[in-house]
Amino acid sequence: MKTKAVTLFILVATFLGCSKDKSNITLSGPSSSCPANSSCSYIYYDNANFTNTANIQAGQNRVFTYVTVNSQICNLATSVYFKTALSNNDFEINSAQIASGQVVAYGEVCACCDVLANVKPISGDIKGKKTGTSTWLINATVIIGTSSGAPIDTVVVNQYFNLTTMNAVPL
Repeated sequence: MKTKAVTLFILVATFLGCSKDKSNITLSGPSSSCPANSSCSYIYYDNANFTNTANIQAGQNRVFTYVTVNSQICNLATSVYFKTALSNNDFEINSAQIASGQVVAYGEVCACCDVLANVKPISGDIKGKKTGTSTWLINATVIIGTSSGAPIDTVVVNQYFNLTTMNAVPL
C-alpha cells in the first residue's frame, strides 16, 4: 500500500549539556559520504528550536540537521535533527540520552512508498566540536529501532555542518 507524505516519529527535547569538561573530545574517522543515489544536507541553525523535523523555528538552541533524499526510492527523505545549548563550543550526546528521547528527532517522508511506523532513535552517540565561526564537525551514530527497542537501521555521519539562516529550512 502506498502512503503519501508520511512522517514517522519525532522525539523532541532540549540538550543543555553536562557540567563536565568536554574540551578533550576527539572526533575521528574519515568524512562520511552521502549514500548512493542520494543528496544530503549538513546544516545547523543558531537561535533555533524545533517541534518536529519539518518545523524549525526561533528558539534558544543550536539545531543541527542531517537530511538525505534518495532519488531512487521515490525521493525518500530521512532526517535526523538534534540540538544543544548555544553556549556550547563542544558537546556529547550519549546513548542513554538518545534512548530516553532527550535530544534527537528522526523522521521519514516518502510520497509513494511504504514506510515503517513507530520507529525512533534507540541508541547511539553524537559528538560535536566547533571548528570555525560558522562550521562544526559532527561525529554521530544514531541507531533507529522499533518502539519495542529492536534495531532496524543505523545513521552514521562524520561531517562538517555549516551555519544557515532560518529562511533556508531543508525539506
